[in-house]
Amino acid sequence: MPWPPLPPISMDLLSPLAGTVLLFLGDSGTPRLDVSHDDVDGVAVESFDVGGERVAFADLGRSRAAGRVVLRFAARGAAVRVPHCAGRGHVFVDGAQQSVPAKGPVVIKLDRSDVDHEVKVEIDVSGYEKRIACGEPPRVGNPVRSTDGLSLVRFASPEASKGGGEAVVFVPRGHDRTAPGALLVGTHPWNGGVWTYAAYRELLEEAQAKDVVLVMPSGLGNSLYTADAEGEVMRAIDAVKTAVAVDPQRVSIWGASMGGAGATTIAFHRPDRFAFVASYFGDSKYDMTTYVKSILGGTGGAHAVNALDVIENGRHLPVFLVHGENDRTSPIVQSSMLESAMKKRGMSVDFERVPGMAHEGPLVVKYIRTVVDRAATAKAPVHPTRVSFRSVRAEDTSAYGVRLVRSGKGDAFVDLEKRSDGIHVLAAEGTREIVLGPSALGASGGEAISFERGVSGVRVRFEP
Repeated sequence: MPWPPLPPISMDLLSPLAGTVLLFLGDSGTPRLDVSHDDVDGVAVESFDVGGERVAFADLGRSRAAGRVVLRFAARGAAVRVPHCAGRGHVFVDGAQQSVPAKGPVVIKLDRSDVDHEVKVEIDVSGYEKRIACGEPPRVGNPVRSTDGLSLVRFASPEASKGGGEAVVFVPRGHDRTAPGALLVGTHPWNGGVWTYAAYRELLEEAQAKDVVLVMPSGLGNSLYTADAEGEVMRAIDAVKTAVAVDPQRVSIWGASMGGAGATTIAFHRPDRFAFVASYFGDSKYDMTTYVKSILGGTGGAHAVNALDVIENGRHLPVFLVHGENDRTSPIVQSSMLESAMKKRGMSVDFERVPGMAHEGPLVVKYIRTVVDRAATAKAPVHPTRVSFRSVRAEDTSAYGVRLVRSGKGDAFVDLEKRSDGIHVLAAEGTREIVLGPSALGASGGEAISFERGVSGVRVRFEP
């Protein structure tokens, strides 16, 4: 797919991913994200000097002690695109410090295209990443505008004051944005943000190879993905759909640490919106004796986000869990509890218990290609013949076309199954009415309704 020409703008320093801050109106009048951004059409830089050693880009991710390192490379062309790297600091061209932000790719004009320029990039390697984490290699060539690759997009959000209303989107190069495809949502970890996963080379490479669009929304800071942050993630998903065609049955979600817990929380609250969920070392039931009490406020607040408390909702949701056996931040029991509860109910769950690894970025890298591969092929059912749904919040009322009407303020739960002799209500708690939407449970609307022993006081009706 050819890149469009660059419009006439100042080229001394192109702001990172400029042009991505506005919503356009499509032909139908629907707000549409603009994913165009500044880019470089040219060649990738594949070799670097790191402390006097020549290192290939593919080898930057090898294990490294925490501390500052400097990447040096030569750039010959009209412009250089410096990639987003975790902990990126100052950037120098021929010894002159450039005015660049700490996060996101940035395109810098070079004053001469016929000579080699020395580019130096300072990177602070963290104790979590334990490696030089850069999502893409630098690129040298001609400045262009592109709609592929990484973009920072902004959209309307009531949570803008908390960091909402923005997300990072990755559109694979050459992707047909008019053909509905797979979308993988990445919920960021504690102290992370929208750019965190953009530093994961393996994630971007596999998304490119499998033609999977990525969106990395704001979790509104260290929120533990409570209701406001969950709503923000869903807004980001809906916003991306205005720029790139997405198959609603092929939306998956993943995350690490706080993001891992958030991925399962969000997916279990809204199981019909996701095809697959992956969680790296995330809590499934928060411990109120820890720091989380100040955020969640107590057991009631924890109940509203604990994935384990809505386990029934995962009946049709494949889950992939990864946890290091040496994790002292979020003990491995958090994942093993979720696995056990899902297996007990005959649900689809895979659990990688990783010896010798802890709460760390290299563990995310170890399985991230698997996550993308599964997201590329996962497909959610539209009208499963059995629906189990537990609502722990007043706003959560439906899944797969089955809607419940609460009878009180506590939890509400329904479990229904379509069989050859009609629809069976297997359980109904805290519910006074169950409304079946068109084709819910694969039903036509004329099926007989029967109630299992002990189920009473609830009405079932078909919605026109």
